[in-house]
Amino acid sequence: MGLFDFQLDLFRIKKEEKKKDVSSEFSSKSLVAFRYSPRLKKSIRCSYKGLFGQPEVTLPSYLSGDEFVLAREIAAEWALCAHKRKTAKNKGQIKALLERFWSIVDQELADQGQKTLDSRGRFPPIKPKGTYYDLNQVLAAVNETYFSGELDCRITWSCRYGGLSFHSIRKDPITEEQVHVISISRGYDAANCPLYAIAGVVYHECLHIKIPVEIKSGRRIVHSREFKRCEKKYIYYDEWMNWHKTVLPKNLRSFRFRK
Repeated sequence: MGLFDFQLDLFRIKKEEKKKDVSSEFSSKSLVAFRYSPRLKKSIRCSYKGLFGQPEVTLPSYLSGDEFVLAREIAAEWALCAHKRKTAKNKGQIKALLERFWSIVDQELADQGQKTLDSRGRFPPIKPKGTYYDLNQVLAAVNETYFSGELDCRITWSCRYGGLSFHSIRKDPITEEQVHVISISRGYDAANCPLYAIAGVVYHECLHIKIPVEIKSGRRIVHSREFKRCEKKYIYYDEWMNWHKTVLPKNLRSFRFRK
């Protein structure tokens, strides 16, 4: 080891590793070829005129960057699956792969601060940072205070300004694991929203994870007696409910008027 190498180890400076070249023209796992079209925005196409009769996928031009390499590999898997016999099982796989593809694209666009696509029915892009509140910080405080830090979930602002707050269980497009996702109405991301209000709605949605829906006589009971009893344990329950009923509707109406 030379003196320079010793100094690098001493100050824990890592040598830069040479990055592997990522091809935007071919899949790294198959012979699927990629082509790009500026005319495509929310769709992808597949033909079978590629190398050795392998699929050739046409993608929107904005997906040619290295940051979309995972999405492209999912598109290649989709193309190979679509080339097979259309059985019920295969059709299900094709649909699932397409949903994973667009969910990954949406999340990458969100991470870049760009406008996301319509993700209805797919895994929503996670955007916890708002204009006035960072939902990750609020969730961490609520989770630690009321749930001993045991809840495992993701939280995001609603994609729609008039959207309501809700909890759902979705399949992660990358790990394919079932995850809890909390979406908070953007009416709470306002200058007139006190901290106890945003914490109150986050606590409410967290309770849906802790206390699942009950099924009685074929009816789904979302807000059971146990749920309502636990909900009132929130220290600022009355203040939050008053704000929720009187101020939140005005915020939502102002968003619609602005739009």
